[in-house]
Amino acid sequence: MSPSLSPGDPFAGEHEQLLATLRRRLRSAGLTQADLAKKLDVGTATIKRWLHGRGLSLRTLSQLCALADTTLTELAEESAIPDRSSDKLTLAQEKALTASPELSTVFFIIITGWPVSEAQEGFGISPENILQHVDRLQRLALVDQLPGGRLRARLDPAHVWQREPMRRHFEQHMKHLFFELDYGDPETIFGAETLKLSPVGVARVAERIERFRGELREIAREDRRSSALPGEWHAVLAVACPVAPLKSR
Repeated sequence: MSPSLSPGDPFAGEHEQLLATLRRRLRSAGLTQADLAKKLDVGTATIKRWLHGRGLSLRTLSQLCALADTTLTELAEESAIPDRSSDKLTLAQEKALTASPELSTVFFIIITGWPVSEAQEGFGISPENILQHVDRLQRLALVDQLPGGRLRARLDPAHVWQREPMRRHFEQHMKHLFFELDYGDPETIFGAETLKLSPVGVARVAERIERFRGELREIAREDRRSSALPGEWHAVLAVACPVAPLKSR
């Protein structure tokens, strides 16, 4: 029988950090507990126990590492690096990040779990500029370099971009994408509703938009894991605004 990781041993703290890193790597690979259960031919309850160190053998841990596209050695090295992720940025970080469209593009690629090579393949940023932007992001304490050359963003992907620098950045570099769309084209994806809402209803819409962002990230992870078709980057906007009275002609 393979030895197991016991939460009661003297190294329980190290094991918990290792398991937290494993869970993060599996999420980045777009793997759900149901996916893991199917691949390892066990129940989801068993997967849940394993991912929290209960009854997890070293052999099974190695299998989970392989599914997360890592090794036990890399996992141990990565777990030794403190996770300094946050759900907020300093104003100085946000201003620096939004000062350059290329810099912010490289950062968003990292935060979504893609390799930085996507910056060249999807957005035409040169390899030399990518390296400069990665170095800048590290100096801004926005990303960490991990074993094997991987990069980890320090910002939670669910971060709500509501402050002035990112709003100005969207105004200058993103808004035109949506205004230039041909909404009469059957291939244009959009949905619209006109509703009468109280301030409480408006607040609920704002909350639903943030929940929708999380659902979009989940769709992207699942699509990345399961789709055999080539993909392209899409910008998705969810917005609500008051409707002005119609002017009589």
